[in-house]
Amino acid sequence: MSPRRYIQGPGVIRYGGKFIKIFGRKVFVFADEVVLGIVKEPLNKSFKEHEVDAVFEVFRKECSWEEIDRLSKMAQNFSADVVMGAGGGKALDTAKAIGNKIGIPVVCLPTIASTDAPTSALSVIYTEPYPGEFLEYKFWPRNPDLILVDTEIIAKAPARFLACGMGDASSKIFEGRAVIQSGKCNFVWSEYEPEVKTPLRSTILGFELCKLTSEILRKYGQAAMEAARKHVVTPALEVVIEANTLLSGLGFENTGLAAAHSIHNGFTILEKKMRPHQYHGELVTFGTIVQLVLENVSLDIVVKYMKWAHNIGLPINLEELGLFDITEEELWKVSEKAVAPKETIHNEPFEVTAEMVFNAIKVADSIGRKVAKIHPRELYE
Repeated sequence: MSPRRYIQGPGVIRYGGKFIKIFGRKVFVFADEVVLGIVKEPLNKSFKEHEVDAVFEVFRKECSWEEIDRLSKMAQNFSADVVMGAGGGKALDTAKAIGNKIGIPVVCLPTIASTDAPTSALSVIYTEPYPGEFLEYKFWPRNPDLILVDTEIIAKAPARFLACGMGDASSKIFEGRAVIQSGKCNFVWSEYEPEVKTPLRSTILGFELCKLTSEILRKYGQAAMEAARKHVVTPALEVVIEANTLLSGLGFENTGLAAAHSIHNGFTILEKKMRPHQYHGELVTFGTIVQLVLENVSLDIVVKYMKWAHNIGLPINLEELGLFDITEEELWKVSEKAVAPKETIHNEPFEVTAEMVFNAIKVADSIGRKVAKIHPRELYE
């Protein structure tokens, strides 16, 4: 399971029209106002060179059914035969939803390497208004048709986004291992799609990609962060962008997810309380720590992961998630949401209850506070 074409390198946005015209001649492009300021001019120039007609629209930041419907109608009114989303994971997930809803090819132009959303055949749907709470995963019958990854654009973004991408990608080896141990299905097939009767098990290649992702992040992660802080493209940055985007995406779809992403989903109910706001990969990082505690992994492995996370700048306890006064009641609500019936936490090789999650969060936070005292967190910038 993979996208049809993946193009990565410095300046590839300048060839957008050349690649997009393979799929159509009328492209509906959307992004938030900041991203439009970055991509509109080079895209327009390339579109004109290759006789591609385009219209640009402002994305309202949330991948919600309301926003999907709004933009879908606009794309149809334009008679678009291609949809392009530019920006972060929510914009790209929205593009996939639009393309599958109205039946046209999907192009993803990530301007940050903060998640593996560009390559996958699913959208994470949230409630309105922004920032919304996690609502559901929506699985699509096909992956995006084209991924354009301009590493010059990504290098100019705040380094925090690259770190978030590493946080998201770092969970895949642990989640993939849990899915394999439990014998549950991967994301090529979902038990939440009842019309499909035969589950598809994790593939050897999928888990090898999860392992390769982990190796790259540990070997090149800190060097890539230095490049991101200086906003320059280096070999380390290139390989980490590919790991965050392509390898992690192919890895999780063909292997599966488990507790870490469910813990993330649980914490979305407290996003409005977090100061500062936390991104997907930051919540997944802490979710990975909670998963390791749930699985009774040795303390040495937990601490090793925490130290790596701190070297990148990622959070390892509740205060670092911006939660300074979380109550027992709030923590219980997070735990209940994490074990909702359709959550991937049930891909763990044992039954997981809300009480188990509640206790594991407390232990993960306690260990994280102790590690933070002896191994300080690096600054993103």
